Amino acid sequence: MKKLILLVCTLIFGVDSIITQAQDLQIPAGAVVRQANCVITDERLTFQDILDRARQLQFSENAPDAMFFRRPVYASPDYDQNYDFMIAQYYPSYSEMAARRIPQGNSAYGRLAISCDTASVVRNIPVSAGDGLEDFSLMTTRFCTLNPGATARAAFSRAREAMLNIERDSGNDTMMQMWLPGLGGQMNTDFDFVAAHIGSNPQELMERLDLFRDGYRAGAGNNREATHSCARPSLWATYRVFQAAN
Repeated sequence: MKKLILLVCTLIFGVDSIITQAQDLQIPAGAVVRQANCVITDERLTFQDILDRARQLQFSENAPDAMFFRRPVYASPDYDQNYDFMIAQYYPSYSEMAARRIPQGNSAYGRLAISCDTASVVRNIPVSAGDGLEDFSLMTTRFCTLNPGATARAAFSRAREAMLNIERDSGNDTMMQMWLPGLGGQMNTDFDFVAAHIGSNPQELMERLDLFRDGYRAGAGNNREATHSCARPSLWATYRVFQAAN
């Protein structure tokens, strides 16, 4: 009888463990990121010229918490034909974004000899925090679609588990983010979110890509059904322009 009770308790514990593993995590609020695609309007200027000028600008109390320029390395031909780079401005909330941008407007754009399209806003959800970013690094972005019946919360949970597995198995703790649509942009998109991987430096991201090239599967053995599928990644060079002091 004692053996039977012990067996039953073991089975109950095992089932409870599987259920716990499969529970979906609460999605963090995340930052609010205003993104705009831009072209350089002065043919005499290079991207490096624009970047240098942007880093020399005087940023007021209405500046975003951080600003990055993202230049395509391997992206879609359409992007290369229409744009030179993307500006990403980070704010802690929608309220703060509105409060700061209304007095600031787009005044900085004119000083940089660039023209930018209509901006859109995403929620930047941290899946894996990484260990900080250098002023220059590389990042990949992939458009992802939820599988039937899956939720963004389930996709976040699966991605979080996968990132923990990678760090455990390889020591690579490349930053990962989920970009959920917030305001503006295409209203009828064929994707649900963007998965972004950003290396602390270029080498760290390349090591992450090589893990998958070598056949590593981060989600194996997690007792969780696949929640989403993603398109082929684009590669970007990312440059820190400004970061507010904490």
